[in-house]
Amino acid sequence: MMDFWISFANFFASAIRLTAPIALGALACTISERAGVINIGIEGSMLFSGFLAAVGAYYTGSPWVGLLCGCAAGAFLALILGVLAIYCNGQQIVIGIGLNLFGPGFAYMLMRALWDTTGISPWVEGFQAVNIPLLSRIPIAGTMLSGYPACIYLGLLAVVVMQYLLHRTAWGLRIRAVGENPAAVATLGINVYRLRMRAVLLGGVFAGMGGVVMCLSSANVFVNDMSAGSGFMAFAANQFGQWSPVGGYLATLLFGVMQALRMRLQSIGIATQLTQMLPYLAALIGIKLTGMRMRTPAANGTPYPHTLSAPCLRRKSAGKSQSKGSKA
Repeated sequence: MMDFWISFANFFASAIRLTAPIALGALACTISERAGVINIGIEGSMLFSGFLAAVGAYYTGSPWVGLLCGCAAGAFLALILGVLAIYCNGQQIVIGIGLNLFGPGFAYMLMRALWDTTGISPWVEGFQAVNIPLLSRIPIAGTMLSGYPACIYLGLLAVVVMQYLLHRTAWGLRIRAVGENPAAVATLGINVYRLRMRAVLLGGVFAGMGGVVMCLSSANVFVNDMSAGSGFMAFAANQFGQWSPVGGYLATLLFGVMQALRMRLQSIGIATQLTQMLPYLAALIGIKLTGMRMRTPAANGTPYPHTLSAPCLRRKSAGKSQSKGSKA
């Protein structure tokens, strides 16, 4: 019986490690979409951030510098999304697809320039396991709750903090309101563009942190396409979790369990082609089960305002009117 519980504890710990980057990606989607901006570019953000995290850790020898570099990379791609989607009324899905292509491609080019390799980076210094005092000495609970890298604990803390901020603070109320009715928020004198941009940038930081966890928590190397669809699973988990930080984490925990199960099944000889379908199958089933009661934020994906009065379009429209006046 004890062998069963030890095996279960190891399985649970593996699921938590696999869940961490997906959970941070889902948190990024939650914050952005609560503010009304669809961020489907999580996959590209995680890959680009993981690469810059490896660069920072490689040249400084510090995973904490890698964490800062990865978060900055995520914020940079989120800035591109925010400018094009919020200030220029761009089509948000198309922009996200572009980021999914740009992030890995740019990382591929920089890896070739820095390390003369296109597949895998050199070994870098990663985060060490943190053993919680007293708890780590308990046989089963210690394996399940202690011994994770510091960045995974930071990710769990981020989920709890954002759950509180979104639902218990004035800032969270504004974020949720701007995703439901931005016109009503604007009548209170609040800058809708600025509020949405800050939410998108914060989401980009968390997406970058997900890339850092993916790269520096266990593998300690960056590999092309190492996310293996984690960004898309994060996007699905956000909807499965009903646009809630804690709900998204619980959904990603299901995906982490399926990924851990996939690894166990492969180890006993089950065909890889079959086991690789398990996480995606769980995502599809989860979305199907929650689809009937899913309530998307009302203004999610809708530019504000609906007319050509966003700042960059307003300037373009003004330029056209002036040119017509001069011709007349």
